[in-house]
Amino acid sequence: MSRRISQSITPTADDVTALRSPFVSKGANDPVIKALRDYFKDTSPGWLIKLTEEQELTRDRLAEIRDAATKRRAVIEALPEGAARTKALAELEQAESVVADMDTALAGASAFGVD
Repeated sequence: MSRRISQSITPTADDVTALRSPFVSKGANDPVIKALRDYFKDTSPGWLIKLTEEQELTRDRLAEIRDAATKRRAVIEALPEGAARTKALAELEQAESVVADMDTALAGASAFGVD
């Protein structure tokens, strides 16, 4: 006969509640999901949603976009690998590339005294 060693603990009702609570799926009403949506909204420039081809961007506005992209990237990179994460990072990279190109063009124009 072989030996069997077993140790276990029976949780109380309070233990069960404490252990389950952080993992309960609350869907769209989850306070963490709401906080995440609010974070994305609060860290994105409000004017950006209304940006059109007729408007001009200053270097300060480009910096706002760069800052928002950095904040968004920090959250997105924490997501597990997958199509949504890959797509979101690709979109960020494209936006960051456009901001860098525009910023370089503005820096060049400033060097030549063009306003």
